[in-house]
Amino acid sequence: MQKKMLFATLLLGTLIMAFSACENDNAGGSDPDPQPSNEYVAKDSDFDNFRTWTVVSKLDKALNDDGRAHSNGARTIWIKQADAKRGSNGQYPVGTILVKEVQGYGVVGMVKRGGSFNSDHQGWEWFQLDSGGKINSRNASNLCNGCHAKVKNLDYVFTKN
Repeated sequence: MQKKMLFATLLLGTLIMAFSACENDNAGGSDPDPQPSNEYVAKDSDFDNFRTWTVVSKLDKALNDDGRAHSNGARTIWIKQADAKRGSNGQYPVGTILVKEVQGYGVVGMVKRGGSFNSDHQGWEWFQLDSGGKINSRNASNLCNGCHAKVKNLDYVFTKN
């Protein structure tokens, strides 16, 4: 009989604690994190089939010295979200993905990661991809930041308005 009482007491206590914890998660209807992170972390699958995306630009060579950072070779630039546009704040939405393939250089990408990532440069993350779109490296490169900062007023994007 004592074992049954002990078991019932433990079970009741566990249930009360579980329900109390759930109730306290949103006590008073307020969000415990009133400024949730708006961050998009890209993965390999986000770049799948990038050559089937909307073509933003296809050039025989770089338009100017800025574009020659990736060599002066022919290039194609794709965007995953065909309808992505800068918002009233002048920035692309978090999650916007662009890929550029440059003859003689390779494939690079940029993703609007947002959140607190690379906040001095509008939250963009830079990628070196293999020819199939798999991520070889990712970073907030000073080289990428420095060059793309020349079009900071266009949210670091040279070719899409």
